Amino acid sequence: MVAGAASAATSVVQLPEGGRAVEVVPKGVLCGPVRGGWVLSPDGRSLKPPTRAEDSARTLELKVAPDEAACATATDTVVVVATGPFPRIDSASTTFFPDDGRLELKGTGLKNVTIAWSGLPRGADAQGKALEGEDVCLEPNSPSECAVPVTPGLPTDAALSWRPAFARTGAGVTTYDANGRFLDDEYFRLRPGRTVLTRPLVQSSGVDLSKGPGYAAVTHSEAIASVDCGSARCEVTDGAVSIRNVPGVNPTVSLRLRLVPRVFFARGDALETSVAETLPVLACPLTAVDGTVLRDAEDSGLVMRLDAACAHDPRGLLWTVNGVRTRVERVVKVPEGTYVLLRTRGTDEAQVTVTATTSRVDGTVVASETAETRPVPDPRATLELPGHGSIDFVPTNRPAEVTVASNGGQGRFVLRPLGGAYTVTTRDAATFLQGEATAGGFVSLRFGYRLPTLPAELATTDLFLTSERVQRAVREASVPTNVENLVEFICADKDGHDETLTPSRPHRLSYAMRNTCRVVIHRERLTPEEGNQEITLRIDVTKSDGSSRGESHVEQRLFLRPKGEVRVIPVQGNLGQYDRILVQVSHVADESRYALSTVDRTGLPSAQWTAIVRGGMFRLYTMATIPAGLYRATQPTGQLAINFGVLSRLALLNNEGQERLLGIELGLMGLGLVPQSGDIQFPPTLAAVLGLGLRVPIGPGAAVGAQAWIAREFRGDITRRTNGDPTTDTVVPSSKWSFIFGPSISIGNVGFNL
Repeated sequence: MVAGAASAATSVVQLPEGGRAVEVVPKGVLCGPVRGGWVLSPDGRSLKPPTRAEDSARTLELKVAPDEAACATATDTVVVVATGPFPRIDSASTTFFPDDGRLELKGTGLKNVTIAWSGLPRGADAQGKALEGEDVCLEPNSPSECAVPVTPGLPTDAALSWRPAFARTGAGVTTYDANGRFLDDEYFRLRPGRTVLTRPLVQSSGVDLSKGPGYAAVTHSEAIASVDCGSARCEVTDGAVSIRNVPGVNPTVSLRLRLVPRVFFARGDALETSVAETLPVLACPLTAVDGTVLRDAEDSGLVMRLDAACAHDPRGLLWTVNGVRTRVERVVKVPEGTYVLLRTRGTDEAQVTVTATTSRVDGTVVASETAETRPVPDPRATLELPGHGSIDFVPTNRPAEVTVASNGGQGRFVLRPLGGAYTVTTRDAATFLQGEATAGGFVSLRFGYRLPTLPAELATTDLFLTSERVQRAVREASVPTNVENLVEFICADKDGHDETLTPSRPHRLSYAMRNTCRVVIHRERLTPEEGNQEITLRIDVTKSDGSSRGESHVEQRLFLRPKGEVRVIPVQGNLGQYDRILVQVSHVADESRYALSTVDRTGLPSAQWTAIVRGGMFRLYTMATIPAGLYRATQPTGQLAINFGVLSRLALLNNEGQERLLGIELGLMGLGLVPQSGDIQFPPTLAAVLGLGLRVPIGPGAAVGAQAWIAREFRGDITRRTNGDPTTDTVVPSSKWSFIFGPSISIGNVGFNL
């Protein structure tokens, strides 16, 4: 059957690569042209797929029109797909593993073959929903084998089908083989030669016959051909085996389940066609509460639930776990049943069998249950000082908040106190831990495991006790306190009264009170909750020229204990004008001592004080000056090379004691100490100079600058060279007063402030 022109807009036609031409539309024409190796027949209705399709041309969407003239306005379309070559699947050698979710194909050309499945599970854990899906054989295990994952839990009679590579499925899809024959869905149906079950077929651990027929849950009721249970009467129902008419003398029922053809049960490497199982007959349904059956937990509590219809008193029964006698610790009755807490010695087995009998003599089994054990979870605790971040030790001087998690399990861990090591308190739904004042060394935190879903007081009962795998130190917690509260910088004001200086702000001190400054350490302000503190105190005094006053330098590492005495550290040395006092206090960055935040690590608390000694407004000092070259602006003009002199300079000072750039200069200079090569001959002379100088410091006592001076020269005549003979040089009329300027280097700063 081919798709008609009326439905061409939604139809899909699939042809394998290298196949024959197939009539795609019975009437009308396909509007070309086609590409990628597709061949359109002369009548415009048939298409021949390419021998090897390119990915870009594997799928074409073509318009369908009544004739070629109507192609420009046609709206109906048909999609043609070039699938991969058809594989050859050996169904007899194909194996289906519904429990493992795997289909093992045998054949050739399996790469990119699509496997689709659908089915309604009818086992014990079926949810009533159909399971559907598909997957692709991407990388075969070998040229003739490929394992395709399917949804685990499919029934043994699930509908399996295959499609060639790149094929589509769904309504409106028509598929042809290489000879141009139409293929229906039955052609693609896959019937595995073997279906292998790997999960236990019988899921029940016992049969309850107290209220009529009992039921043994099975995983694949559709795979059971018949069932035999000896003298009892059994029949297969949906998801279970119904059992009735069991003789009262039989404590067990033996089932023998025969499987339908081509379905096998895997027991190791052997494949069996029948399954035998022996189930105990339970007078009282017994269930192990999930989350309480734990493995490798010493002295653990196991909680069982008896059905509400059971009239036996749990305390009057004999309870065993894997054949070992155990005691009943607590019984809680609720409308849905009776909960029994059994205190056991623990087990390392993968499963436990709990049995309740009437007495040692009678030995009638009242209830029995076999349950899988779960690995015991481990507690994972974190300690945090509120506002200060996580810590890895138990503090003795303040409480730490404890947050507990586990690596699995349905319960929760509760921190338990440990005498002689630490105490536990609860406040506002938070748990706090504090080590005892006399404790020391290391300790592992101890936790109780509880299951909050249990009823009544069982929810607050420790099912077992466990300790952390790691040990934590028990010691004092030192929290970095604000050093501004511990340290004060005090100086006297101009009237002699003590004044506490504020940190991080500049202060100016009276010169007369310059030697009254001291640092006060208030150890009495430390509280036991803050713990011991370790700080570094640094005092530096810098002169106005930038050099350090060594006798005033102090650098000490102080260890402060709570409630200690006050300590006073004076600023030493005879301070001068514009001396800068810098006091710095900071905590020692020691993570082994302090509880440092893991979130805000911008730095430990620190403080800094700055004070400057007042001084004069002017500075008068003497310096040696070496002008490299001066220019004489007065006639006769010229360059004066290699000059040297001593000057006195008066400069205005700023608030920091640094002189302004411009100052008044007065002194004696030796000018023109080296003869010049020009025609004007300036004799070496001594001159008194007065003028302005611009100085830029380049280091302690050194500066570069430029100056403009009026000079009174004490010299002989200035001559002009005529023919190279000094006896014939002419005297140039000149004044003893001159104006000179130029750059210079000055050394020295010997003077005082005014």
